[in-house]
Amino acid sequence: MKMLKDKRSIIAIPVLLLIFIMFVIAQMNTKSPANEKRKKVSLIVYGDDNERWENLRQGAELVCGEKDADLTLITTLEESDAGEQKDIIEREIEGGADALIVAACNSTEIKAFMDERKLRIPVVYVESLSTALLTIKDTAVISPDDYQMGFELGEAVVENESDIVTVAVISENTERDSVSLREKGFMDAVEGKVGKVIEWKRSERQQNVQTRMFIQRAVVSEATDVIVTFDNSTTDALLDALSNLNQSSKLYSISTSDKAVYNLYNNEIKALEYPNEFSMGYLAAMYALDESYARRKFAGEEIEYRTVRKENMYDEDNQRLLFPFVN
Repeated sequence: MKMLKDKRSIIAIPVLLLIFIMFVIAQMNTKSPANEKRKKVSLIVYGDDNERWENLRQGAELVCGEKDADLTLITTLEESDAGEQKDIIEREIEGGADALIVAACNSTEIKAFMDERKLRIPVVYVESLSTALLTIKDTAVISPDDYQMGFELGEAVVENESDIVTVAVISENTERDSVSLREKGFMDAVEGKVGKVIEWKRSERQQNVQTRMFIQRAVVSEATDVIVTFDNSTTDALLDALSNLNQSSKLYSISTSDKAVYNLYNNEIKALEYPNEFSMGYLAAMYALDESYARRKFAGEEIEYRTVRKENMYDEDNQRLLFPFVN
């Protein structure tokens, strides 16, 4: 009988050991990073041009790669359709997004919509919003100083042009606070320092006119020495309009588009204000995925921007800003 008990004990020890090993392996697999739920970050922007947002996306993608999160860039069919952007935001929330990064096509409408939702996930805005969001939980705004960008563009006009020039300001997409602040800064900088400022702004009956056509009609209807734009799509539309008309003008712009950089090189654009959208994307994703760390590490961090001209566009710092992915 004793021998039988001894045999059972001998058999039981390796069985228990095997069970213990299997338990440990199971626990390790359960806690393995591969089995942890990857967070989903939705980057919701305006307009249908993916390339326009490439620098921003790359910056956000870098953080998401470090944080084991998945980033999805979602564009809109129309650049100024707040209803479409709201629908996309709603869809991404219902689809289980863990954080939202939003470039609002209409600052007031989108902010009001988001406030009503009372979301429990982090929301980060890229580009300015007129109302401070510090009192709203889990939100942040990542933007350069848009007013100062506009002001410095105005200073560039004053510095490089005579005091009798006629300046046309194309007032498009001002429902975005980033654009309206840039325009205000520019106007303040040139007030009383140039001959005349004309504002090209759509009338009620021109609301559905294609931007390029609206600009072409303005160009042929009023003689100007300088034309100023404050965002990517308006800058590109102006360049297309001048090309179609076989005309040239002195252009001063705020833009990050490839077309703007190309025309800076061709000396069509005399001065280009260029914000660091890669840095904007990086900080936006950091706030979206690790807000407490971001607020400690990057509190007071300012988004870089530069006034670039043809003669200094190949300076090392400007090269790094204009061509961040070129070795």
